Amino acid sequence: MNCSQTDLRFADNGSGVARRLGHAAEAVVGGAAVGAFGLMDAIVRWVGKSDSWILFLLLSKPVIDLTWSWRFFRISEQGVNIQTFAGLFTIGLNAIAIMISLAWRRLPQRVLIFLACALLSLLISPSSWGINEYLRLLTVTLFFYTAGPVLADPERFDRFAKGFLLIVAVPVVLSFGQLAGVLPYSYWDWAEGEQIGRVSGLYETPLGLVYLFIYAFPVALHIAFGRSQTLTTRRLAWIFLMLATLSLAFTYHRAGYIAIALEVIIWLYLSKGRKAAISLLAVLTLLTLLSVSWLRILYAPLGQALQETSAIRSDELLRGRGFQWVLYMNSFVSSGPFHWVFGLGGSVIAGVDEDDRSYVLSPNEPHNDFIRILHAYGIVGLLLYISILALFLRRARQLLRSRDSFPRTLALVTLPALIAVVILSITTEPMRYPTSQTPSLQP
Repeated sequence: MNCSQTDLRFADNGSGVARRLGHAAEAVVGGAAVGAFGLMDAIVRWVGKSDSWILFLLLSKPVIDLTWSWRFFRISEQGVNIQTFAGLFTIGLNAIAIMISLAWRRLPQRVLIFLACALLSLLISPSSWGINEYLRLLTVTLFFYTAGPVLADPERFDRFAKGFLLIVAVPVVLSFGQLAGVLPYSYWDWAEGEQIGRVSGLYETPLGLVYLFIYAFPVALHIAFGRSQTLTTRRLAWIFLMLATLSLAFTYHRAGYIAIALEVIIWLYLSKGRKAAISLLAVLTLLTLLSVSWLRILYAPLGQALQETSAIRSDELLRGRGFQWVLYMNSFVSSGPFHWVFGLGGSVIAGVDEDDRSYVLSPNEPHNDFIRILHAYGIVGLLLYISILALFLRRARQLLRSRDSFPRTLALVTLPALIAVVILSITTEPMRYPTSQTPSLQP
């Protein structure tokens, strides 16, 4: 009997301890849940009220892209690096800001419709490469709804412009380190049977610099000629333009030369008049004549392509790009009417092995942004994309006629950059790699 009473006391004490532990656990879990929800609420409120993160992400992008080779692990066929985490972080913050500010109701919804159609294409034809491509697209285009209002203030835009040039100066300086032999080249090419290094500012390819220069040159011109800028600031902008021009020359990127030269001519014509544009054109013509032997070597593939139209199915037309276009168009046409409308979810040619030498460049880069979008998102996606470009073009032309100087400034930056993007889209993919590498899953 005594043993039973003792056992009962121990049982009562044990159950009491268990209840107390249960209550304590509930309090801890409840407190943790309250803390987690409170932290989430604070983050959401900060994202909605502050715009400092937008400027930070936009300005840090060129530096983050320098870490393109630091891959930590792989998911399916895709490597994960710092850009991956930065891209996902960017998507999350932009999504929160868009929902809080309801910017999608005020701004043109064509961009969201394009993203929705692209997502539908991905869901219809899912693949790791398709996810890679969509994340790249999403990371950049969501800024359409958040960065615009932030940069619409003259003082903020001025601070951003100066910060942007300062950050872009980092890879420009690194490119001179490559020229001096202090830093290694990351991209090589062949000219008349000899291997030459092409400066890239330590990005994976020279396109990293070219894509940054698309925006940096109009911004630098705005500051260099800005009457409201201090003399020191204007001089620094001119120094940047000279260094960036030299860096661009040693990228040996033919389309980049044409696009950025045209940018500067357009900027001068729209802001300083016809005489300034003609003067620059005369200087460029003189430089071309003085460099004709070197340019003949550089542009030899293009000249050969124009002379031999039969080279479209060989590695001669635009250094293999013509054959890439044929491969991708064959892949698109053979996919059938359904995929003609909705696309194939990504720009990877199915059934092409990396070791198969029947293709010239690669099975996952068409080297033409319009063909890439058509292949990935179909006729609907391509038409929406072209309509977005037309929308930007029309809006920029409207701002040029504004009586206020700041809208004209925005137009003078946007319009040349837009034209350069269209030109580069013929032989490269600026909307797939808006700078050197878009922060998302990397191949």
